[in-house]
Amino acid sequence: MFRWTILAFVCLLVFVSFFDVFAFGQKDLVPINSFFKSKLTRVSSVIDLDFSNSSTKVEFLLEWNEKVEPVLIDTIAHEIEVKYEGKIIPTSKTKGKSLAPVESTNKLPLVLNLSYLKRNMAETFSVNGKIKAIMPTGFHDVNFGSLSKLIAEGATEKTAFAADDSKCKINKVISGTSRISFGLRCEIAPNGPEFDTSQNWVVLNQLKFVNRKTLKVIPADGYILEKIENRIADLTYHFLLRDKSIGDFSDWDLGYKSVKGMKDQEIPFKFEAIPVP
Repeated sequence: MFRWTILAFVCLLVFVSFFDVFAFGQKDLVPINSFFKSKLTRVSSVIDLDFSNSSTKVEFLLEWNEKVEPVLIDTIAHEIEVKYEGKIIPTSKTKGKSLAPVESTNKLPLVLNLSYLKRNMAETFSVNGKIKAIMPTGFHDVNFGSLSKLIAEGATEKTAFAADDSKCKINKVISGTSRISFGLRCEIAPNGPEFDTSQNWVVLNQLKFVNRKTLKVIPADGYILEKIENRIADLTYHFLLRDKSIGDFSDWDLGYKSVKGMKDQEIPFKFEAIPVP
């Protein structure tokens, strides 16, 4: 008897999983605003035999415009509200935060763990809430001047840049036959969210060669993060000269895309008429 009970339970879970993919796999992204969209991807229930630990899980995809460039997104939603049987269902508040880096992507899967919703009581439910993100307030497009002059003279006070409480300065120039390296110190505006040493807010910055005549851009091949604090970072960028048609260094300037500061951004989401699994 016990074996048949377990088998029936497993079959139920498999049925729920397939139902979720069929119900939501083809739905389009729903615009949240001009920068963010959301897509419900799966809803499922984990059913405990005595129902004491049963729960319903909602999975969705958050996608954003490439111009937004968030640095970190909190994977734990807050202010969650579930409407079921025409009533607001209390949900337990999740404490803490889990900031996920979103480098080189424009989407992030998210999960909401809710109290168990019984299908025989209502066919659908709705859920809404907010996701927190850390985003740049804007960018400086810095021109450090002639590449040939920088290589000849090295780092000087003239390479410093400061505006809107954010600063950027070249403090090291190393030129070789196969590689050119630049050491930079960057500081962003003091207002905004706090960062720890594991959160790389400088990832959006970019050092590049810019051709004066053609405006062709050659980005750095990579960088080493020497030191990072809440508002200040020391980096070394490297340009590998092999396989690059640079020609005369005097035709190029050294440019830098630099973050001005960071801000907290709330992203609301809402899903309606979700079938109860």
